[in-house]
Amino acid sequence: MKQAKKRTTYPNASMSPETDAIIDAEIEQQGYSNNPQAMKEFGDYLTRALNFERKRRHGK
Repeated sequence: MKQAKKRTTYPNASMSPETDAIIDAEIEQQGYSNNPQAMKEFGDYLTRALNFERKRRHGK
């Protein structure tokens, strides 16, 4: 019988607003976004693109 993996929950990281702003700026400088709406829209775009490629490749 397989042993279930133990789930570990980590506490939420709390940082000062200054540190948070620096990290956000570095993330955006690298070309990423942590905007929830933008992330959702990009995820939807990737889903559509993958489905299109799958249909094109397999004809379904």
